[in-house]
Amino acid sequence: MAPPDAMRPHLLKAARPLPAAAGLTPAVLLALQAFEAAVRLGSFKAAAAALHLSPSAVSHRIRKLERTLGEPLFTRAHRAVLPTRAGTALAATTGRAFADLLRAAAPAESAPGRRRLRLAAAPPFASAWLIPRMGSFLAAHPEIELAIETLSRPVDLETEPFDAAIRVGDGTFPGLTALHLMEIGTTPVAGEAWARQHGLAQPADLMSAPLIHVSSYPLAWPLWFKGAGLGGAVASQTVWVDTFGAAWEAAEHGVGVALGLMPLVEHARGLCRPFAFTLPTGSLWLVHTGAERSQPVLRAFKRWLMAELGQNR
Repeated sequence: MAPPDAMRPHLLKAARPLPAAAGLTPAVLLALQAFEAAVRLGSFKAAAAALHLSPSAVSHRIRKLERTLGEPLFTRAHRAVLPTRAGTALAATTGRAFADLLRAAAPAESAPGRRRLRLAAAPPFASAWLIPRMGSFLAAHPEIELAIETLSRPVDLETEPFDAAIRVGDGTFPGLTALHLMEIGTTPVAGEAWARQHGLAQPADLMSAPLIHVSSYPLAWPLWFKGAGLGGAVASQTVWVDTFGAAWEAAEHGVGVALGLMPLVEHARGLCRPFAFTLPTGSLWLVHTGAERSQPVLRAFKRWLMAELGQNR
């Protein structure tokens, strides 16, 4: 790790310099870490959870940093914090600095002779498609370790310690290299035994069935109904879960009808599709920074990924 004095110009060039007597002491570094997490995650509470601190401890560290710099770094609202102009400028450098430190330390976490690929993946793709096929990749590349983190939010590959991410989008990712993986869409799915028992014949029959919603995608069912010509339809009973994976598991166990993401659940055991209509919702992409030729581990993963997708289309 670079000595603290060597990091100082990089970390603070965009904000008011620290007083000379302060320097980058351990307390200031911890405050910068709390600040970076709060900006990246959008709240002091989320930063506290990520750093295993109390929200008041995060707030205290950031207030000390603001006093040291002599200007506010956040505009504080009731349930949210937004970086000020000075905070935005400082975040541009602290985020990159902490990400660079984590990337530099990554080889030490791997076994000798092995290389690591850090991947952020949309949870439905990771659980339904990627993880069930990981054995194939590891068998072909025993020298590579995979570190997969499932995240619903977009990641900033410039400031977070990931080599690549699998994201939903339209292909517009400024400053990033993007590889198209697949088109995705939503369609109702239910447990096979449950579907036989309830005999869903047409989309309107869903009004009398329990519908399983995903809390992070509250408009998924209304959009599907609108696409199927049933705009404004309201189900008689609803169940809410936090992920698509949990929704599909609940459907498999006969709780009700969930929205499946095609083609991710096309071959899911225990689930069936009562209706043929699928509402297009976007595409999945693998995105990364930098040139692929300078990242041999990422290049190997991309070759394997495209070969697997080709076999399953």
